[in-house]
Amino acid sequence: MFRVAFIYIAEPYQCYHTASVASALARHPGYQVTEYVNFPETVAHLSRIRRDLNAPDLPVKFFKKSPLAKLLGRAKRFDRERIVILRENIAELNDYDAIVATEYTAGILKTMGLKKPRLICIMHGAGDRLVNDEVLIRNFDFTLLPGPKVEKYFQNLGYLNTQNSKIIGYPKFDVFEAVRQKKPFTFKNGKDFVLYNPHYQKKLKTYDTCLNKMIAGFDKQDTYNLLIAPHIKIFHKGFGFYKKALKKKNTHTVFIDTGSPAMLDMTYTASASMYIGDGSSQVYEFLANPRPCIFLNPKKLEWRGNPNFLHWTLGEVVETPDQIMPAVFRAFDKHKFYRPLQEKLFLETFGSPVLGASQRGADAICEYLGSEHKKHEIY
Repeated sequence: MFRVAFIYIAEPYQCYHTASVASALARHPGYQVTEYVNFPETVAHLSRIRRDLNAPDLPVKFFKKSPLAKLLGRAKRFDRERIVILRENIAELNDYDAIVATEYTAGILKTMGLKKPRLICIMHGAGDRLVNDEVLIRNFDFTLLPGPKVEKYFQNLGYLNTQNSKIIGYPKFDVFEAVRQKKPFTFKNGKDFVLYNPHYQKKLKTYDTCLNKMIAGFDKQDTYNLLIAPHIKIFHKGFGFYKKALKKKNTHTVFIDTGSPAMLDMTYTASASMYIGDGSSQVYEFLANPRPCIFLNPKKLEWRGNPNFLHWTLGEVVETPDQIMPAVFRAFDKHKFYRPLQEKLFLETFGSPVLGASQRGADAICEYLGSEHKKHEIY
């Protein structure tokens, strides 16, 4: 019997990348899967995913937390909290045969005393942005990748090779396929909506300079609604005041989501008619069905030729808030120029077929652990 722990050390968005793989793995004979969570609301998201997948709930445990970890959590110092929690739970995690995580931070477990379990990464997101701690991918024993683009990137860095990684696709698409059976999101007035998906990273953020002017611009026209779904980490600061301030900006044509499951499960990226963004990898999820995109560059970054901004080649890039609405109204006419590249980069990002990544991921984990077990028996 292989005992495998899936760990969700960050916010509930992680569930949508690995929970379906955990369910598929639990169906394999000889595998016992337990899920470890940090945020209490993660449990509800896991149950929701399982209902949509028609899969049974799996055993769930909360990470043990010291007073220091709890204090860091209350202060929303989540980056430091994660490190403390991982260190405090090493002894229990060492009882498993494998630990499966979906963020690079878990790679530090290898430096904290994790000895017995194989450490497996299911990569979440498939964007182009440089991530500061991506070097930690070298600490994982085995990594499951979404597609050729990311595989080539990490192989060129020397972090991965064909022996310690495998392309499986994007499990989140399997979750969405189940979720989309519900009624798609619409505004009460029935008009198409544009999705604005601002990122939280300081160097890339656009909501501080563009959000208010964008809201004013959409309020002055009656063709489109505007749905604003920020990256969930934007709300880490402000102790709830920022959420309240954003909710006050809602109008009959503008809706700002500050925390519903629809922000995480691709409901908005599937239902929107157009995408406005900056550095978020969600644009690639949006392009499962190619549609017009606009990218905001108010900081006037030198993005052309920079591989971290490859997705900015998939739509018009505007540099001032005043240019946003004119770009919106010409986006559909210009889309014919961008669609072929959108389709090409989507395939390079996620491979083919789009569906079935959850089962492929579970099978890859079984094959890897079985192979490692045989090596251990030999030696």
